[in-house]
Amino acid sequence: MDRRLLAHFNWTILLIVLILDAVGLINLYSAVQQEGQGGTSTVFFSQVAFVALSVIAMLAMTVLDYRVYERLAYPLYGLGILLLTVPLITGRVISGARRWIDLGPFSMQPSEFGKLLLVIVLAKYFHSHVMVGGYRLRDLAKPTMLLVPMVTLIYLSPDLGTAAFYVMLFVAVAFAVNLRWRSILILAIVVAVSLPVVYTVALTDYQRNRVVALLDPAGDPLGKGYQILQARYAIGAGQLLGSGYLKGMQTHQGFIPENHTDFVITVLAEEWGFVGCLVVLTLFLALLVLGLRVAGQAKERFGAILATGIVCAIFLQILVNMGAVLGLLPVTGITLPLMSYGGSSILTIHLMVGLLLNISMRRYMF
Repeated sequence: MDRRLLAHFNWTILLIVLILDAVGLINLYSAVQQEGQGGTSTVFFSQVAFVALSVIAMLAMTVLDYRVYERLAYPLYGLGILLLTVPLITGRVISGARRWIDLGPFSMQPSEFGKLLLVIVLAKYFHSHVMVGGYRLRDLAKPTMLLVPMVTLIYLSPDLGTAAFYVMLFVAVAFAVNLRWRSILILAIVVAVSLPVVYTVALTDYQRNRVVALLDPAGDPLGKGYQILQARYAIGAGQLLGSGYLKGMQTHQGFIPENHTDFVITVLAEEWGFVGCLVVLTLFLALLVLGLRVAGQAKERFGAILATGIVCAIFLQILVNMGAVLGLLPVTGITLPLMSYGGSSILTIHLMVGLLLNISMRRYMF
């Protein structure tokens, strides 16, 4: 690699990600420990391997000039559509859903990688189609056609939470590239009016139960509202400094189902308290701010939009995950970046950060 590129490498972003990786592994180790069970879960060792490979992939993403991805945007998008189609045909069925591609020793969730591919193709489109004075809703018709196939395939898997995430990511990127305020207002009205229709027509009984649990978890404390209530108990039990590492009662007595995935922050909150959560949130905030700085310093439009889209994707994942854990949003299955268990999620976030590092390194090269 050119020494000039190494001279402009953003070591701060790398350090923050590595610290979050370490915190995530330490927290996951506790999350998978169960009272009365000896040994260490294979989940933890799998995550260690995922993180190690993902860090290598992140650094590899800095080698090739990021502008190459602009030329490859549509082929990559096509690959994403293909990957999202495969689970519907031959994918593994887990809890009634086909969201994974079985690759032998591990499974791949293509909807995770699709988030990055969507950002790349949107950056390509908005770089090539500049609207002076901002974009109107009619101007979003063509990029929406890039979104619809991905959302449809994910919805059919079925995975409404991730499909909704794609829509939010699309809106965030459109807003970032200068969507007119009038268009934003109209869009907000349309969404507000359509929510009752979506609730009635598009949601299954299982998904509607999640909305009911959000509004009144105490109405069914041992059923629909169980996980939300237990998460609140765990967070409250942590208080200021937490109960201590490996001493979380909610965690180690198995009160919170799947607390190593969507609800992994409850383990941190119970064992490290408000202070521990504040440290992690500060690290996330620093990563997001530095990502926006990379976008602001990018020397051309594609890099700026790409960096902004990546920041939006990471921010929305944090927001949706923690909103669900705190009982402010429905439980959607969206993971907490760099903290939750899952190879596809971990790899995708590292690839995104790798592109941020790539854009940052090349801001002086042209």
